[in-house]
Amino acid sequence: MILLAQIPVHSRLRRYKEMPETKSLFNRVAGHYDFLNTIFSFGIDKSWRNRLALEICSPKLLLDIATGTGEVAIQFAKKWNGCYAIGIDPSREMLDLAHTKLEKTGVNEKIGLVVGFAESLPFKDGTFDAITTAFGIRNTVDPLTSLKEMNRVLRQGGTAGILEFAVPRNRVFAHLYMSYIRNMFPLFGSFFGKRNEYQYLVDSIPKFPQRERFSKLMEEAAFTVKKPIEFTMGTVIIYIGFKKD
Repeated sequence: MILLAQIPVHSRLRRYKEMPETKSLFNRVAGHYDFLNTIFSFGIDKSWRNRLALEICSPKLLLDIATGTGEVAIQFAKKWNGCYAIGIDPSREMLDLAHTKLEKTGVNEKIGLVVGFAESLPFKDGTFDAITTAFGIRNTVDPLTSLKEMNRVLRQGGTAGILEFAVPRNRVFAHLYMSYIRNMFPLFGSFFGKRNEYQYLVDSIPKFPQRERFSKLMEEAAFTVKKPIEFTMGTVIIYIGFKKD
C-alpha cells in the first residue's frame, strides 16, 4: 500500500503568493458546503463526480486538487481498487471535515490529505497517474499556472480531469439558470450568515473562461485536450487532458 510519506516531495518548491480572501472564504463556508451543494444541484452532484471517476479509469496514484471535504478522492477510492488518492487544499477547515469523512466512510487508509495550493504543488515531476479537480480551478489565483503545475507532476501519458460549472449555451435557459443560482445561492447562504461568500461563488462562474477558451488554456499548459463533456443541460463540463508522451 502507498503511504503519503512515500510520495516524492519537490525539493525546490517555490513560494507562491496566496489569495487570502479565497482561502478565508472556504474556511468560513466549510461547515455547510456539502449540504448546500447538494441542495443547489438537486442531489445530482454525486453523479457528476461519478462521471469524472468513470472518465479516468483505475489510476494507481491520484492527486485531487482543491479537494475540499474529499468527495472526489472518496469516489475514486471506492470505485477503483488499488487507487491511492492524495487530496490537497489550502483550507484547513475543509481538510478537517475531509479527515472525519474518510474515517466514517472507511477509506482513510486509501487517501492522504495535504495543505497546499494548486499554483505550487509540493510534489516532484511525473509523480501521479491522474489528477482531478472539481469546482476548484476557477477559484485558483492563476488558472494557467495551476494547469502547468498539474502537467508537471503528472506522469507521461497521464490524465487530468477537471469538473467545473458553466453557463449554458442556450440563452433562454442560461438566463433562467443564472437567475436561479444568483438568487438561491446567496439566500441559502444567508441562513448560515454566509451570503457574501456564496455571492462570490455564483459571480465567479460567468467570469471564468469556459469551453473553447478553457481548452486553449489547457493546451497552453501542454495538455492534449479531449472534446469537453457537457451534461445537465450545459451547466457542468468535464475537461479531459492528457500529458504528451
